[in-house]
Amino acid sequence: MTQQQDQLGAVRSGTEVVVGKLFAEMLGVDDLPRSTSLFDLGLDSVTVTVACARLEQMTGVRVRFSQLFRTPTVAQLAAWIDESGGGLGDVGEGSQESGGDRAAELVAITPMQAETVPMGIVVEIAWWFDGAVDDVALEAAAGDVHRRHQALHARYLSGRDLGLAEVPADPGRVEFHRLGREASEAAATDVFWRTLRQPLRLAEGQVWRCAIVRTESGRTLFGLVVDHAAFDGRSWDILTAELPVAYAARVAGAAPRWPGRTASLAEMAADARQQLTVADAEAQRGYWRDELRDLPACHMPGRVEVAVVTGSRWSPAGPATVSSFRVDNAQLRVWDDYARATGMTPSVGVAAAYVQSIIRAGGEPDFGLIVPIANRAGEVIDRTVTNRVCDVVLRPNGPSRSGPHILARMRDSYHRAMAARDVLVDPKELGSILSGADPAGTIRLDRMIALNYNTVPMLGLGGVAGTLAPGFSSGSRSAFGVMLQVVPDPDGFSMDLLTRTDMYKPDLADQLRRHFVDIIAAGPEQLEAETR
Repeated sequence: MTQQQDQLGAVRSGTEVVVGKLFAEMLGVDDLPRSTSLFDLGLDSVTVTVACARLEQMTGVRVRFSQLFRTPTVAQLAAWIDESGGGLGDVGEGSQESGGDRAAELVAITPMQAETVPMGIVVEIAWWFDGAVDDVALEAAAGDVHRRHQALHARYLSGRDLGLAEVPADPGRVEFHRLGREASEAAATDVFWRTLRQPLRLAEGQVWRCAIVRTESGRTLFGLVVDHAAFDGRSWDILTAELPVAYAARVAGAAPRWPGRTASLAEMAADARQQLTVADAEAQRGYWRDELRDLPACHMPGRVEVAVVTGSRWSPAGPATVSSFRVDNAQLRVWDDYARATGMTPSVGVAAAYVQSIIRAGGEPDFGLIVPIANRAGEVIDRTVTNRVCDVVLRPNGPSRSGPHILARMRDSYHRAMAARDVLVDPKELGSILSGADPAGTIRLDRMIALNYNTVPMLGLGGVAGTLAPGFSSGSRSAFGVMLQVVPDPDGFSMDLLTRTDMYKPDLADQLRRHFVDIIAAGPEQLEAETR
């Protein structure tokens, strides 16, 4: 690309000019300093995601979420793009979608999917509709989505074949139950959930299930269950966007027209393998070994140890109690202002308040906070229903953190973790670090606390808006001793604090909620003063 000079005479490549203009536009400024961190200028996690997609379109280089944390200035990022000289891109954008015109194939799946297959984690959701819903068109639309995404119709193998999936030549029909009409909402809800909650059989391609039931009053309940091996938080946005498109087309007697193809399971696995070959992979592994060395368990008063299932790499899930609450935008405004002023994402403030809540409740200061992250990697993968999750572990009070303030320590931990996240697409990397001498590489999830950010999966069909049905929660069981689930919405955050009742007294969830709410109300400056 051609070169230009900035006002100070520094030579700027054509790539740097393009990158600078993009971020100046996204951040709403006229120009950006070439050597100042974009995060100090107000870049947040939402903007990063959009920026990665636009950079890929403009330069032809696949820019991962984590890369912006490794090269956070305009000059550094532009130099990295020039050095890359091109990326994998979206190969075969014009190729045909999966269908019955090809032979069945045995493919590898991603390491995270392989880890998730035997865990049996099922995600469920339902909506009430107060208006006409065409169940025939809705079943056809669900079938369209079923055929479009390999993750929803593949057969996931286990045992000695764990890590492989069979993609059938014919995706088959979606499992869709039309349950007729019930006299009351209670009766409809009962038959609905009894139908949906029958066990799924991944090895037979029974990955998800839909059901619809009506009441005598005219209300309609529609929902689905899906195995986590094929589905993640990003998939909610995809499904709730595609299903209405397909529904509208089927009501009109046509097939849906999609905006582009989706990734195959094989492409997903290849992308994960490619991610593990990044130039600084060993440096990333070194970061995690140093950061998580001798990581202690999160011990809180009254904790009871639970047994680990022999032969499993993961801690088993146990019963949990939930304390639900809201934090509205008025309370969050001071936190958002503080985040912009200090160059951190708002989620860092939530994480710091959560950690300090644990400490106020009697927990030891140094422990691991595990955070699932959507592993976005290009337009095609980003519009694919699948499980693209990887985990990072934050240790704001560990030996490597310097400085007295929890928010500053959490920001440093977050930025360094995001820059080293590529290798964690394979859970065995994290397992080998956390398990020490354990040859099985057991990941003791019950020895860490968790922080999950989720979306609000709203659905509209033919102009009729659905209302999220009660019972949408993964809170009845948890693999973690303590977990905070955060769901942003236009008015603030809805939050669920889960604590395992086989490990702690049931009132711990409410105790942690009170501490968290107090910290949010007091504001970030008070939290920093408290942690001097």
